[in-house]
Amino acid sequence: MTNEQKQQVRDALVRYANKFDTQTRASESLEGISSSTISQVKNNNWELLSDRLWHHIAKQVGFFSGEWQAADTSSYLLLRILFSDAQHYGMTYGIAIGKGLGKTFTAVRYAHEHANTYYIEGNEQLNRKSFMTALMTAAGMNYRDGVPEMMQYFTDNIEQKEEPLLIVDDAHKLKDRVLHLLVLLSNSLAGKAGIIMMGADSLRGRIIDGVRTKKPGYDEIYKSIGRRFITLSSPGPKDIELVCHANGLYHEDIVTTIKEDCQNNLHLATTLIQMNNQIGLAA
Repeated sequence: MTNEQKQQVRDALVRYANKFDTQTRASESLEGISSSTISQVKNNNWELLSDRLWHHIAKQVGFFSGEWQAADTSSYLLLRILFSDAQHYGMTYGIAIGKGLGKTFTAVRYAHEHANTYYIEGNEQLNRKSFMTALMTAAGMNYRDGVPEMMQYFTDNIEQKEEPLLIVDDAHKLKDRVLHLLVLLSNSLAGKAGIIMMGADSLRGRIIDGVRTKKPGYDEIYKSIGRRFITLSSPGPKDIELVCHANGLYHEDIVTTIKEDCQNNLHLATTLIQMNNQIGLAA
């Protein structure tokens, strides 16, 4: 690993550690990385650190060099604008995005690159308490109590951060009561923290149908995001080509084949690009 790359890993580690209340808590969240190692990296005391350790740190703190590279696709650029806007102005946004547009990649990368940005992935198993636990873990907080107490502790601490942002991915998988909890957090942190409620297009349909049928709590959810969803449905005409070029694939015939075979799905395009790059390395 070059010194330039080590400097980039150091910067990524600093951003990561700053999300936690203490350096000790940051080290506890990393596998095989002690607090003293974090100090050595931050203070540029690198002589005794092996390349293997550097790579181990890099993989855990969001250093992407040599791995999959981002491209300025339409969805990548728009999502980052929305994340930044929500973060700077303490807004809550609802985003409904089609399959295969790279929402999770964009969100995770943004969280790694920006201080006080906390990402969690929704799933069907989360109840109110486990959701709050996941949120607090992402924010580097270690506090366990009843849900109201956890919410109060969380909001009290988040309010002290500079331009905090919460990104809740796959929100369409969350139970109604968890979505309602997210609305309570949004109301408590209005103007103080940005909140992104992001999921598949089914999230939009679910909320709007709930409002139309007067399902309890759904009008409050819709109101919290300004009674509108920001929607992204398909890649732009040059998005697949941009992803190919960003990841070292320029052969026009291969790029054209990938564009035809991936069916406008960036996930499938990623797989095809990686397969072609592996074939190129083996040739």
